[in-house]
Amino acid sequence: MPDPAASSAAATLATKNDIAQAEKWNFPIVLLILLAVFGSLAAAAMPLLLGICTVAVTMGLVFLLSMHMTMSVFVTSTVSMFGIAVAIDYSLFIISRFRYERQAGREKLEAITVASNTTGRAVFYAGITVVVSLAGMALTDNPIFIALALGVIFVVLVAIVGSLTFLPAVLSVLGDN
Repeated sequence: MPDPAASSAAATLATKNDIAQAEKWNFPIVLLILLAVFGSLAAAAMPLLLGICTVAVTMGLVFLLSMHMTMSVFVTSTVSMFGIAVAIDYSLFIISRFRYERQAGREKLEAITVASNTTGRAVFYAGITVVVSLAGMALTDNPIFIALALGVIFVVLVAIVGSLTFLPAVLSVLGDN
């Protein structure tokens, strides 16, 4: 009969390798989709940049948290996948609204303000809904669920903050580029 600990370790390693392979393919595919949607490299790169920053900041928070509690090996992969997805999603909403407002004739700063006040508010509430939903998972007795929930909660909160602060700042510098 196989050793359960060895089987678990082998499954964990295989899963981590599979996730790493999937992540390697995600960036080029996502960049191509964003290029098709926005038609410019700068606009396509902004959501990816926000995603990368979101994941980096959250990984730092997860590292600090790991000093006080046991974290699942899957937290880093989960943070990476959710961070990129949520940051891109929130960025798409705000950038699309900004572009819409610019096409409607608004000045750059006015378009940023309108996009932040309308779509930014929707991003905030959508993100908080995700956080509240995951809070229930963090209240379980399962350390793996708790670690995964906290990782995703952190990444969503960082994505919200980045979308509502960093993204408008970058839009004010890059504008229509």
